[in-house]
Amino acid sequence: MNERRGHWYLLTGLLIGVLLGALFSVVWFPVRYTDAEPSALTESARSEYRRLIAISYQGDGNLERAKMRLALLNDEDPARILAAQAQRVLAENGSPAEVRSLALLASALTGGPLVEPRGTGPLPTSTATQATLEATTEETLAATEEVSQAVLTATPVFTPTATITPRPTFTPRPTATPLRVETNPFREVGRQEICDNSLLPNTLAVQVLDINGQPLAGARVTVTWTGGQSVFYTGFAPEMGAGYADFTMTPGVEYSVRVGEAGEKAEGLSVPACGGGWLVEFKEGG
Repeated sequence: MNERRGHWYLLTGLLIGVLLGALFSVVWFPVRYTDAEPSALTESARSEYRRLIAISYQGDGNLERAKMRLALLNDEDPARILAAQAQRVLAENGSPAEVRSLALLASALTGGPLVEPRGTGPLPTSTATQATLEATTEETLAATEEVSQAVLTATPVFTPTATITPRPTFTPRPTATPLRVETNPFREVGRQEICDNSLLPNTLAVQVLDINGQPLAGARVTVTWTGGQSVFYTGFAPEMGAGYADFTMTPGVEYSVRVGEAGEKAEGLSVPACGGGWLVEFKEGG
């Protein structure tokens, strides 16, 4: 007498086979990726990759090598993405050294030349800052063959009517630890009321130059008003120039702005009657 089992045994066998295959491929013998392209990394890993490239570039000043490494990520606009990452790190109250290295590389990608280090004095020696600097140094040594100092400058001296173009309103950033001890404080060297369309309405634009008169990325800018303060850095808008930063003013409020920790304060700034904004220029050493 033949037993009629139907087709259920086939389905049962198939399910058992799929289960065993999943266990083999996921648990016992999982796929392990080696030598994966940077473009295949997760977003958090890509951010870490950019951070190490920026630290390496700040150490050796080799822009071509940095470009080649960034190209492996296949980013459409590396300078913009680096600037956005620097803003995220600053907004999260991250390492000022990391913010500066990302901003410097973003500015370098816009075509700015390198200059020799200017001897701006020692870095801060507080416990927290020293720990950050030591960690940064270790990462730099691991990422580069030789380590030297390089300071980035960018596009020619800022010309308001020719180089300022409208851009999204700058969002104030949290306070961060100063990057260096200044030996040549920044001083105001000029201010201009802007009433045309070269600035968005109510904008306080700041242009920072180094001691050689070149736009300076990574400079700390502090805007204060009665009952408030905002701190941010130059270089987060590479399309506007390495030394550029801006802030949106509230009508009827008077502001003052300072570059660096010991720089001269520019006071008496408020929204002009024309509804435009201000361009204030600072230079290291005046």
